[in-house]
Amino acid sequence: MINRSYFLFILVSIVCSTVFTYYYFLYTHEYPPGSAERIANYQADKVFQTRLLLPVLANFLEPTIPFITICFEWLVPYPIDFQVVLQLINIIFLSGLLISFPHLFAYLNTKPNYWTSLFLLIPITWNYIIINGLIDGAGLFYCYDIPSLTFFVLGLIFFLKKKWIWFYPIFILGCLNRESACFISLSGFMLLCNTSVINPKTFFQYNKNLSKHIFIQSIIWIFLRIYLSYISRNNPGLFFEEPHSILDFISGLWTGKAHWAMKNTYWFCTLFAGFWVIPLLLYKYLNSPAKRLAAVGFIYLIILFFRSNMMETRVYNELNIIITLCAISSITSYVKFKSSRLAH
Repeated sequence: MINRSYFLFILVSIVCSTVFTYYYFLYTHEYPPGSAERIANYQADKVFQTRLLLPVLANFLEPTIPFITICFEWLVPYPIDFQVVLQLINIIFLSGLLISFPHLFAYLNTKPNYWTSLFLLIPITWNYIIINGLIDGAGLFYCYDIPSLTFFVLGLIFFLKKKWIWFYPIFILGCLNRESACFISLSGFMLLCNTSVINPKTFFQYNKNLSKHIFIQSIIWIFLRIYLSYISRNNPGLFFEEPHSILDFISGLWTGKAHWAMKNTYWFCTLFAGFWVIPLLLYKYLNSPAKRLAAVGFIYLIILFFRSNMMETRVYNELNIIITLCAISSITSYVKFKSSRLAH
């Protein structure tokens, strides 16, 4: 039976998700060649068309708009249309993210209160709203961004629990949502693999079952990327767009030159609302699982450098989860260390 405190936590998570979504849609806009409606109609540029899960789901639910209007017309201050369906989907996924997030704490040997999950709202609100449209930033919105965080957390939970029957449907849906779902597999492997041996042959012997699942997941990911690329082959644009130089963007810190992604480049230093500073300052307090997860974050950054517009604050999707987990882990370990010293 759910206790009152946990029920209240779920209720607060839903309310916070609703408020977040309202301001998220208020201060951002879609990039026309990659809009959800164009993806749902299979008319988006190639690089966006392969991320079709959420637009197709919203398109499938569009006939329910009259029912949604009857239920929520009194609450929604604007006409209920396809965009409102996207908003409802975003609320559901963000609520699921906040409610499921605490289940990862135990795997980092960290057991804070489940209310700690709400701290995740700080970096994602900062990255997706405040410096992405409210006070500065390009103000770009893509309907698959927030769900990619939820798929990452849910997928990682079931990966770590080795509940493969639940994991694989979530992983496949995550791949249909966004190609970065591959980081579910990488994170799970990094957290579970036995690193007591360095010899490659012995390493795979010790991690035989884990390696088997990573191989299966790699095949699934590659197959889906090939399939989605094939069905999008006649769409306009390119599958891999040349990213804008992050180095040119950062040079604005010295020159003061405005950039299309951010007029005041100094705001870029506040990514994740500064949460990224915490694991750096308290690195020695990170336990082994948190350090492994931090390594995944470093790999994520390297790939972003070569493949993404890093000046867009919305592109750091799964990194929001990784940095927040590492920040919570390092703070928890630091507090325990200080408390034990005071006790003696």
